[in-house]
Amino acid sequence: TMENENGSRTFTSALESLRKAADQIGRPSVSLEEAMELYNSGMKDAEYCREILDKAEQKIEIYRKGEEDDQNL
Repeated sequence: TMENENGSRTFTSALESLRKAADQIGRPSVSLEEAMELYNSGMKDAEYCREILDKAEQKIEIYRKGEEDDQNL
């Protein structure tokens, strides 16, 4: 898996893993047990991506607020 400089997974690697799980779940050859494992893994990947996006959104809001404050001076 791709990792960032801190050794944690990147958004891109988690998203790619989620896409692969979704693709595999749709295959007729996948057993129910495998599908459940893929689903659980995919949900973890989706939550990880959501956390990264939430953090990015918070940073953007802080940046925007800072710009608005600078303009109001």
